[in-house]
Amino acid sequence: MQPVQLSLIPDPLPAAIPDPSSAPPTPMVEQLPAAAVTTAITLLATVIAKATAAAPTGIEAGDQ
Repeated sequence: MQPVQLSLIPDPLPAAIPDPSSAPPTPMVEQLPAAAVTTAITLLATVIAKATAAAPTGIEAGDQ
C-alpha cells in the first residue's frame, strides 16, 4: 500500500438535492426478500446470544 497525499484526492461531488414532491426512497431492508431478512435477523440474534453467554460473569451492563 502506498501513502496518499490527501490534498490531491478530488472532492466528492455534492449529493443531489432531492425533489420535495417525489416520494421518499424505499429503505434497503424493504427491497430484500422477507426470507432473507428473517434469516439475517435470526443469525444476528444467535451471535448476540452466544456473545452474551460467553461474557465473563460479574460484569454488569455499563461497567465497561
